[in-house]
Amino acid sequence: MACAALLLCGAVDAARATAWVQRKGHGIVIVQHDRWDGTSGFANDHQLFRFPYGGNSYVNQTNVYAEYGVTDRLTVIGNFWLNEVGYKNIYSSQSNFGFGDQEVGVRYKVRPLGFLPAPWVGAVQLLVGMPTYNVNAAQRLGPGGESVEIRHAIGRPYRLLGRWSYIDMSGGIRFRTGQAAHELRFDATHGTTLWYGFTVMEEFSHIQSLNNGLVYNSGNPIGSTNYDLTKFRASLLKRLGPVSIQAGYERDLAGRNTGAGGGPFVGLWIPFGGPEHWAP
Repeated sequence: MACAALLLCGAVDAARATAWVQRKGHGIVIVQHDRWDGTSGFANDHQLFRFPYGGNSYVNQTNVYAEYGVTDRLTVIGNFWLNEVGYKNIYSSQSNFGFGDQEVGVRYKVRPLGFLPAPWVGAVQLLVGMPTYNVNAAQRLGPGGESVEIRHAIGRPYRLLGRWSYIDMSGGIRFRTGQAAHELRFDATHGTTLWYGFTVMEEFSHIQSLNNGLVYNSGNPIGSTNYDLTKFRASLLKRLGPVSIQAGYERDLAGRNTGAGGGPFVGLWIPFGGPEHWAP
């Protein structure tokens, strides 16, 4: 079933403050593992439906994300995926495992929206993605084409009930080759430092198809790569010396032509060069 590959189109990154750049010589590596599964999907008319014959779609993803400050204004980015996707019901089971889409890019510090004053910060980002798998497999490990994304992000720190917090908001457009549709992408991340080294984070993301994808099975509940997806993630980080560990849960809230499910995720945040990225 194609919904697993479509879910990989909408893979949501770890909660990162994309409006901020790293200081020169500083950076971070985030290793995260996600488990998603669902017995339902969002049809072409956005309605929820159950997969037939006890069907279950699942995705296991290991993501390694890295940032490094080349200068105080320019940060380079790497985003690498190892995926397992599958679908099973009472009659059959299909799965595939291997490397997914790999992404590299740059982020450059700019004035937010061209006019917002401090403490607002801003950045523009260019991200290029490429498949590292067989795009003709029955269970593809990604959407099956190259991609280029352009994004602008704004954010600021502030105090919430006396605790340091931040808000990060971004929007962009992702162009894809192959069968997948181009996308508009919107993300909002909020974080608040608590006590004893804990930080709570909440993320909303939305992907809106530009409807230029492939219609491959007209009449089926999921019959096109023109998909939309709205997702929520919540997590808790705990600092342990020089690193932090993360645990959270994600859930699909609404969508079209994709699966409907959720699952837990865990992560390890490893800074290097200095601690400044922990307090935007």
